[in-house]
Amino acid sequence: MSKNKDGMVDEVISYICNLTKELNEYRDEYYNHNKSSVSDKEYDLKFDELKGLEEKYELVLSNSPTQEVGYTVISKLKKVEHPIPLKSLDKTKDINELTKWQKDKEIIFMLKADGLTIELLYEGGNLVQASTRGDSKIGEDTTHNAKTFKNIPLKISFKGTLRIAGEAIIHKDDFEKINSKLLEDKKYKTPRNLAAGSVRQLDSSVCAERYICFYTFNILECSKKLENTKSENFIWLEGLGFEVIDCIWMNCNITNSKIDWLKEIAQNKNIPIDGLVASFDNIEYSDSLGETSHHPLHSLAFKMEDETADTILTSIEWSVGRTGVITPVAIFGTVLLDNTEVSRASLHNLSIMEELEIGILDMVSIHKANQIIPQIQENHTRSNNVEIPENCPECGGIAIIDQPGNSKILYCTNPNCTAKLLGRFEHFVSKAGMNIDGLSSATLEKFINVGFLKTFDDIYKLGKYENAITKMDGFGIKSYDKLIKAIDKSKNVKLDKYIYALGIPNVGRSASKTISKYFDSSWDKFEDACLAGFDFTVLEDFGQTMHDNIIDWYNNTGEQKMLFSLFNIVSIIKEEKKEVSVVKETIFKNKVVCVTGSFENYKPRKLLEEVIESLGGKVTGSVSAKTDFLITNDTDSGTKKNQAAQKFGVNIINEKDFNNMIK
Repeated sequence: MSKNKDGMVDEVISYICNLTKELNEYRDEYYNHNKSSVSDKEYDLKFDELKGLEEKYELVLSNSPTQEVGYTVISKLKKVEHPIPLKSLDKTKDINELTKWQKDKEIIFMLKADGLTIELLYEGGNLVQASTRGDSKIGEDTTHNAKTFKNIPLKISFKGTLRIAGEAIIHKDDFEKINSKLLEDKKYKTPRNLAAGSVRQLDSSVCAERYICFYTFNILECSKKLENTKSENFIWLEGLGFEVIDCIWMNCNITNSKIDWLKEIAQNKNIPIDGLVASFDNIEYSDSLGETSHHPLHSLAFKMEDETADTILTSIEWSVGRTGVITPVAIFGTVLLDNTEVSRASLHNLSIMEELEIGILDMVSIHKANQIIPQIQENHTRSNNVEIPENCPECGGIAIIDQPGNSKILYCTNPNCTAKLLGRFEHFVSKAGMNIDGLSSATLEKFINVGFLKTFDDIYKLGKYENAITKMDGFGIKSYDKLIKAIDKSKNVKLDKYIYALGIPNVGRSASKTISKYFDSSWDKFEDACLAGFDFTVLEDFGQTMHDNIIDWYNNTGEQKMLFSLFNIVSIIKEEKKEVSVVKETIFKNKVVCVTGSFENYKPRKLLEEVIESLGGKVTGSVSAKTDFLITNDTDSGTKKNQAAQKFGVNIINEKDFNNMIK
């Protein structure tokens, strides 16, 4: 018989677990099914045997029949501070990226159970606290519920401090068993949702009925000196009575066969998973890698594929944008993807509709592109029975099909379409445009409906409707005065914001800044270029389509009238050129920089963006593989931009770093 590091006999530990399970099955037969496969005497002998072993080896499982069930009801979950943050892991779907990360090191490759991350704390051999992961720093105390989990030890032989992390889950077969007893509209969506809701119950008797199991995957803190490998420490944990998540030790590169093997284990054991996790086995090496503000570098989650779900397409909605493009939107039976409910997805244009041969009542597969944007991945039925509307769904104007590029689009020809008008006004007053605070979408819609707003210059004439506006719901004298002040303030605007606000097709914030910079913040120079047929493709990132859009927009009679009406209202602020040294200019020249968060010495943040641009850099609103720097003071944030920067290997610097670089 083999002994573990604490001298406990491995076979005895296994025997205690099996005996606990056996006695619980007898109890289930007796209390729930009115039958018994053993005599009372035999049951009592086994019960006494278990109790003796528990006392001798100091191992008591939470579902042991020797423990009196005393369920706890609390008023609310208390907050618990994690001394060691429970950070999430970086992710990849590329096996080559996983292999590159591994660097031929020995790893533990384990299941990524799909449940609720829980921290357990033991002192003096007793479970003293359980808490949820929360925001990684602050979680909720769920000790009363953890004591009802089916497989965690309430008492262990190790008497020091032990803090571990793991996943609380509901096995798929147990999940189906619970759901089968519920009405259709009361059924739970996923095992994860049921597990998370159960662990956070105030009444522990509710959690006890949900078959929660706990699988540990990491030791966070221990008062004894541990071994230098995860694999050896996993063996030690098993010796204490914990169930370690299923895993394999590997000293070679990860292969598809190993991935399939682990997936098969999860399937056979009914363990819900949302991927796999690779973790370096050598702890000293793992610790030397450090961590980012978002995740440790010793482990990497492997997302095997985008989550998909099949559902029935019930209808097509047609959404009208500010340029008049009418976009088809698929409406379907609600599905759950990446733990969010999804019931609609844009089809983008008519070409995609035709390619998918979309039809009402078709069976379609939905997925989230990059785990964010819902899309139809496949149409299994392809009935192709959707009729393209001949009229705009908003105004009834004639809708025509055009193909300006490779895609067919449907758009409304009515220049006075209310949907187009609202979209254009929303764009005009937006923060990136004229920045008129107080003109929300709802307010704009009200003003359009009562005839106050038809063209952009009408915004600057709202003063004549003071009596009517102050009597509207949500308006009073104070809010009216505030709105008028914001409108007056917007009359002086920088050229890039003005060009953006005008809504030239495909000319966004970055392109507007490029135009402003090229034409020295002069509207007259930009207008002269439009009149002279200037070739805008000479500007950085400007293609033929953008050039054509600018020229067509400027030559449009309606746009000319609008520009003329704004001529005596809006004044363009002339930006002074900042003189910078050659040394400074070379640091960020031609570099793509994303800025996010707030800054101490650059308020508003726009000031920082201007400095970057004066140094020859290009500021973008998102992080991609082309981004050179992400500037943020929020080093502890797990935002999408931070994650994207880490994924693409973008240099992440803070305000202090930036200032040192430009000294």
